[in-house]
Amino acid sequence: MLSADDVQIAHFLPGRVRLKVPALRGRAAEAEVLGSAFRSIPGVKSLEISTVTGSVLIIYDVSALAGQDASRQLKTVLQDHLPGLDADRVLKWLGAP
Repeated sequence: MLSADDVQIAHFLPGRVRLKVPALRGRAAEAEVLGSAFRSIPGVKSLEISTVTGSVLIIYDVSALAGQDASRQLKTVLQDHLPGLDADRVLKWLGAP
């Protein structure tokens, strides 16, 4: 698990969100684990993680992420891997139930 106390939402548009996760800089193994977790969520279309900048770009299907299973899985991933981010707030922004 990353120590991600300073995770920030850098940009948000429906279907696209960029997170700044400084704890990912130079940590390829952790980035791969995080990437696998996000890719397992229904509705996540693509994911780009930069261990140089600590940036995570998530492209997702808004309607698919609004489903109960996907939103529950997203919340679990956020809580497990990015505990410094308010998962409920993120879900609200993304339009998930």
